[in-house]
Amino acid sequence: MKERFCIVVFAGWLCATLPPGAAPLCREPAPQTESESPADLEAGGEHLRLETARGPVHIWRPADYDARTAGTVVYIHGYFTSSDQTWSEDHLAAQFQASGRNALFITPQSPRSNNEEVSWKSMEDLLRAVDEVGAFRIPRGPLVVVGHSGAVRTILDWLPDPRLQEVILLDGLYRGQREFRYWLRGSPGAKSHRMVLVASDTLRRSDRFARRVPDAARRSAIPADFSNLTPREKRARLLFLRSQYDHLDMISNGRVIPLLLKLTALRPLAEPPTPEAKKLVHRHFVAGK
Repeated sequence: MKERFCIVVFAGWLCATLPPGAAPLCREPAPQTESESPADLEAGGEHLRLETARGPVHIWRPADYDARTAGTVVYIHGYFTSSDQTWSEDHLAAQFQASGRNALFITPQSPRSNNEEVSWKSMEDLLRAVDEVGAFRIPRGPLVVVGHSGAVRTILDWLPDPRLQEVILLDGLYRGQREFRYWLRGSPGAKSHRMVLVASDTLRRSDRFARRVPDAARRSAIPADFSNLTPREKRARLLFLRSQYDHLDMISNGRVIPLLLKLTALRPLAEPPTPEAKKLVHRHFVAGK
């Protein structure tokens, strides 16, 4: 984490300076996928790490998962880290568990700098790669994409996919304001799109973006509990949250990601987190502070 902190100050500049139409710097690998190991237990659920030609993909499924009503969450990491690093250092399985959402959680490899092209240009390719393994089938429920920082490059490629209805962008609005405004408007007859925009380093440009979206809800800080959000904030097409946590703390402290996942259309698990699971979250995100 210290290494990431030392270089994260360059992330915004790098994201902002790469031209939107810049040509890829390397060829996209073939979509080959194979399982590195069978599923193991982690944070009270099942975890599987896939080794693919496009990098490692982590998949996690909660213990009380119900495929009939489940959705999918794809978490995309930012620059200067990897899917393996963020999975372990940011305790993603514990954060997903703390959300209490009935979903299949997927964390793929994504670019670690402007010098790397988007690993998965098509969301459909990623979902197919997971589905073809057979251990965890992609459910038919809501699909939510959560992205941090440089993940915005991947998300912009995925916006045309009709399955993508909800985006949570964590301090990542370095580009794509026009594309996100168009996506939020949707199209006649299409399902409505929703976005949660969290800002710390990107505060100025995120604030300008939110002011140009009609009926956007705004909040000066991330609340401590989901119940503190107003009904309007919970159903807003765009919810803009100014973060009291810095660029890295918001993804690692266990207070932000679980809370924001509760804002989505994902259904809660039939059983709430057990006392043992709550102790696990406390150990990861409270005792170590």
